[in-house]
Amino acid sequence: MSGEKVIFCGNNPDFLDKKLTALSNKSNGSNAFRIPSLIRSGKTLIAAIDAQSCGADWGYIEIAIRRSEDGGETWSDIEIIAAPPARKTMLSDECYASAFYIDPCMAIAPNGDVILLADFYPECKGLHKRSILDKKKAPYALYNKELRPTLYDRDGNFYVIDKSRNVLDRNFNTTGLTAKYETGELFKGDEYLGNIFLNGKSPSNINEAGVKTTFGAPLKAPKRNYLFLLKSSDNGKTWSEPKDITGQVLIKADGTFLGVAPGVGITTHKGRIVMPLYVDRKETVSIYSIDNGETWHRMAAHPYAQNIDEWQMVQAPSGAVIALGRAKRYGKTPMSISYDDGKTWIKAGKTNLYAPKCQKSIISIGDYVFCSHPNSKKRENGVITVGKFYKSHGKVAGINWYSETEINKGFFAYSCLTRVDDEHIGILYESEPSSFILFKKFKIKDLI
Repeated sequence: MSGEKVIFCGNNPDFLDKKLTALSNKSNGSNAFRIPSLIRSGKTLIAAIDAQSCGADWGYIEIAIRRSEDGGETWSDIEIIAAPPARKTMLSDECYASAFYIDPCMAIAPNGDVILLADFYPECKGLHKRSILDKKKAPYALYNKELRPTLYDRDGNFYVIDKSRNVLDRNFNTTGLTAKYETGELFKGDEYLGNIFLNGKSPSNINEAGVKTTFGAPLKAPKRNYLFLLKSSDNGKTWSEPKDITGQVLIKADGTFLGVAPGVGITTHKGRIVMPLYVDRKETVSIYSIDNGETWHRMAAHPYAQNIDEWQMVQAPSGAVIALGRAKRYGKTPMSISYDDGKTWIKAGKTNLYAPKCQKSIISIGDYVFCSHPNSKKRENGVITVGKFYKSHGKVAGINWYSETEINKGFFAYSCLTRVDDEHIGILYESEPSSFILFKKFKIKDLI
């Protein structure tokens, strides 16, 4: 095992021990961090994270990355690749006058593009204040045989944004308004009217995060979770603008939250990108793309993936895909299996991997499976548990776990594994409740 490296480090002693904030600098620092995602693109490692204003699951949250081209020895300066609109920012969880991104999940498309999927919320507190979410407002409407985003005025009248960014009324007549939907900007001609993802009519003079602020538009997008996707075609050097894919995979039964299960997705042997999602009642959802992430699909006849909460998956050499979920309390880990390339799933009971209620990461190399997780009844003492796929009646039926290797002692929460090269795997993990994200490498031969 090589030494740990600080990849993301908070600079606010309200959220991280002052001794640790001393390690924060312009290359790795911001106010607070959570939720790591790590992937290898070519010979480049890409680490993605929630860069937060306050360490909570709301407030001003951007998606940030760092890159390494030498196997994790050195890393590029931190870079923001997705920034939400904000009306007011404070370095406190009392403020939620901002839209926010949260929970990155990356995958590598068959053509080599890096796919990053994240949740996006308009101004609200997300699942932490469900009462203000718009349960009765449809986020999309059918126009010209295509689902298009909707907006609403204060009287509840709905509007539709067409492909040319024109805002149409409920009878599909033009209104003279245009909307840049993914960024939220609403215009009447050249006049800027505000942001559809924010409340309020005027900007605030409170901006503790030091970012660009604005004000709410008279028409607003429904308050709910959206799925926004970014792409990079150059190993994470540059990224596309975020694109909303929610309407391609959302069904009514999902409610106001169809969200990303953070970590990574997979690309199957057949070239299908499969990404893990879940809904508020903790059922899991599998979405997939067969065109390098341009369009996304979900099995209408079997819309849920038969697992629990935040989940991750691996593919066996035979083609079977095994998924591990997040149990409601300490105990064995829920497992499900797909035999059709991640489209439909069956429950497979629980595997003998004991962990508390916490996200875990899982990757496979040949017949070997590597899973990082807390090794305690609470979020502490991280380990990498190693197992091998086993078969029953000629089919892959589960994983036999046989060894554990210590990652750390003390606090350990969300993590993400990836293969660094032929000899090493790497892990990006939370070693404090907020704002201290470390990277470690392990030799594969020492783990198995």
